[in-house]
Amino acid sequence: MLHFNSLTPSLFAMLTLLAGCSGNDNSSPASQDTMDSLPSVAELVALRPLSVSEDLRIVDDLDREVLLRGVNLNSFGEYWQGDPNHPPTIAVDMQDWHEMAARGISVVRLVVNWSKLEPQRGAISQAYLDEIDEAVSIAAAHGIYTVIDMHQDAFSAFIFTEDADECPSGTQPGKGWDGAPQWATLTDGLSTCITGERNSAPAVIAAWNHFYDNTDGIADRFVAVWGAIAKRFAGRSEVAGYDLLNEPEVSRPATELQPLFEGIFARTIDTIRRAQAGQQHSQLIFIEPGVAAAYPEFGLIVPQLEGVDRHNIVAAPHNYSESIDTGFDWSIEETTDVFLTFANLLGVPVWVGEYGFWDTSESTVEKAKRYAADQDANALGGARWQWRQGCGDPHSLSWGGVAAGLVVHLNAVDCPGDVDAGPTEVFMRILSRAYPRVAPGRITLLQSDSDTGDFRLEASIALADRELVVWSPEYTDAHIIESEGLVNLTSHPVTGGRIIKALTIGGDYTLILSTAETPR
Repeated sequence: MLHFNSLTPSLFAMLTLLAGCSGNDNSSPASQDTMDSLPSVAELVALRPLSVSEDLRIVDDLDREVLLRGVNLNSFGEYWQGDPNHPPTIAVDMQDWHEMAARGISVVRLVVNWSKLEPQRGAISQAYLDEIDEAVSIAAAHGIYTVIDMHQDAFSAFIFTEDADECPSGTQPGKGWDGAPQWATLTDGLSTCITGERNSAPAVIAAWNHFYDNTDGIADRFVAVWGAIAKRFAGRSEVAGYDLLNEPEVSRPATELQPLFEGIFARTIDTIRRAQAGQQHSQLIFIEPGVAAAYPEFGLIVPQLEGVDRHNIVAAPHNYSESIDTGFDWSIEETTDVFLTFANLLGVPVWVGEYGFWDTSESTVEKAKRYAADQDANALGGARWQWRQGCGDPHSLSWGGVAAGLVVHLNAVDCPGDVDAGPTEVFMRILSRAYPRVAPGRITLLQSDSDTGDFRLEASIALADRELVVWSPEYTDAHIIESEGLVNLTSHPVTGGRIIKALTIGGDYTLILSTAETPR
């Protein structure tokens, strides 16, 4: 066991860097003058190839458990523009990437759309792939993995109500969203009016059913587009993996739809793996359940992956319990338990592709802290929704146009003027709490307090001479380190915090950061 009073003077001086800055400083870490004088996270943390271990953990090629923790970014998506004066997305700039690194983010779930990848049937947009590639490279230069997410909401940006008078009593005009290209959006000329949920329009349900039925080969084209993406990024470890389809809708009874749903997933997985053939490693493949958002009576589809090699497959459900109406009366913690139960039965790990909270009331902040504690208790990774949301985003505006008010995400935007209102510090602080980016062996206990910076990590069955890498934010007053089973403990200041490293001696180990007089 290592305490400060047993350290040599030089090691003591080095470790006092862990004291960090006062928790009262709410300035943006990436904006500080010291940014250019400190090493970058990317210089200290390698983005090594990832895979799924036999005991269902996401690990790197050194058999170290990897927690992918970060944020969704929709700047590269193509959304319906419901207000001509307000673009639906806000471009990400270099300051955003610096800020992400300064908040300890290790992964970006990058929203991309089929509509931009294949705007004309059969013609993959190399220019859009180049944009995605550039984002992946910039993220990697900041020590951040990318999960490429084929995003959709209500199937397509091309299904929307043009005239409210078209909608009969009891319905409302439907907004457009994002997803499929216009040529693959087959609606049978049905109504775009909704009865509440965005997928409830008959036109949207028809489009989903044509997709699952592979009408005119449109699902085949979806699979081919994934092949083009996988070919572009084959062998690149900075791409953690591919989220095949965001929130697929169950558009008719699940018992009828399941084989069609599974067939598209199976063909897509096979196409991606063929594109990866010959590479030293293959990226992770993230799959989501099918949810009947519009018509709950249709039921849930949990992909059974019959006949599919489950190597490197990860379940990527979304946990919006106690945040938005999910149709299930489960707590945050109960939802996590359900996810883990289903995933264990399928023989895959869990990574939560989306979660989030969008106001800063005391009750909401307490929910966000509970979510963080639950995430730590289960050693889960995930991506918060989202980095920033513009006034013209379909999530922000009504069918009639942009409303006034503050749009609260990790960065807030004041509408209708698209005014940058700065970081939402209370949520940034929770997200940027201390955590192990990579941990040799298997994590058996993880606790991290976003208020104090107190942190405890325990892990087992670690091989010797494997490097532990922990992120700790600058706001923490945690200044005492206790460790067992570790040697060569070092602290490396970076913008916004520090990277703590140590080597295992083999077997179990513990690392504690504490604000107390003596370690807990």
